[in-house]
Amino acid sequence: MDQRLKIFIALMLITLGVVGRFVFIEYISIPNFEIITTISLIAGIYLGGMFIAIIPLSVIFISDLMIGNNFILLFTWSAFVFISLVGYFFRNRVKKNIIIGSMGVSLISSVFFYLYTNFGWWLMSGMYEYSLAGLLRCYYMAIPFFRNSLVGNLILVPLGVYSFSKILAYLKIKNNIFSSLSFLGFASWRRREKSPPKAGL
Repeated sequence: MDQRLKIFIALMLITLGVVGRFVFIEYISIPNFEIITTISLIAGIYLGGMFIAIIPLSVIFISDLMIGNNFILLFTWSAFVFISLVGYFFRNRVKKNIIIGSMGVSLISSVFFYLYTNFGWWLMSGMYEYSLAGLLRCYYMAIPFFRNSLVGNLILVPLGVYSFSKILAYLKIKNNIFSSLSFLGFASWRRREKSPPKAGL
């Protein structure tokens, strides 16, 4: 994929992620029902490289300036980068079967986010005793949040990845047409430059 197209798509995903996160928190208000997992997976599946980290971190950083975060932000921020890596690792399987593949990475991402961020909550909140029983209690109390996260991701990720695949195909066609026209225009200009001037009458 052309690098300019990648940058354009990255900016589009960051904007969608920031606006989407704000809307979900301010107007839908279902805990852990969010769009960042979808954006992170799309970044990993279709862009890769530096965008694996840049896109989810940009979305969270910009939206945190408006919404705020809590003391486990290092866990949440790094979790979404890892989720983007999940998308990159399984990108070929997802592209072969978008719906089934997207549901698979949704499940992996939801389980990882639940285990990883709640470990961070247990470690840093001081709400639970520092023992196996305390950790299990923390996981038990977070089950409703996990349910919301899982249901949201199983809906939003397949929908988002499928929609993005169609948009990307359209953008690639437009980009190829533009590149072809630009090349033809350049070639025509070069021919005019090289052609000898006609003798005057």
